[in-house]
Amino acid sequence: MQLQEFPLKDIVYKRGWRFYLQAPDDGCPVYKLMIVSLTANSYNEDEQVSVRHEFMVPPADYHEAVWLAWIFDRIRNVEADHEAGEFFRYNGIRVFAPHHGNGQDPYRVWFMGDYAQTQTPAGQEDPQ
Repeated sequence: MQLQEFPLKDIVYKRGWRFYLQAPDDGCPVYKLMIVSLTANSYNEDEQVSVRHEFMVPPADYHEAVWLAWIFDRIRNVEADHEAGEFFRYNGIRVFAPHHGNGQDPYRVWFMGDYAQTQTPAGQEDPQ
């Protein structure tokens, strides 16, 4: 079964979350799973925001259980890799803030270091 045959409307996660597919177009030659989450704004937690998360769908012919697991893994990417980085702070700084810019992977976990740390060769102690 291809994901486009899967009944995404039957998936329930959190109130306000939606799942749908975007068909291939000139900008992207494959289907994309869109997860629209309703979550607290990490800059003002009294406010709710709707955020669209996009994941390219592998052109695979999986069983239903494998697609369910794949979708569940994408939910975990949103929650654990992205949202956790949005909300976690140390001394008021988002040290694992997701990178949102074009060409960035917003689900990669980054640690915000300083320039000196990026220039320290492997095997040497980081500057303090």
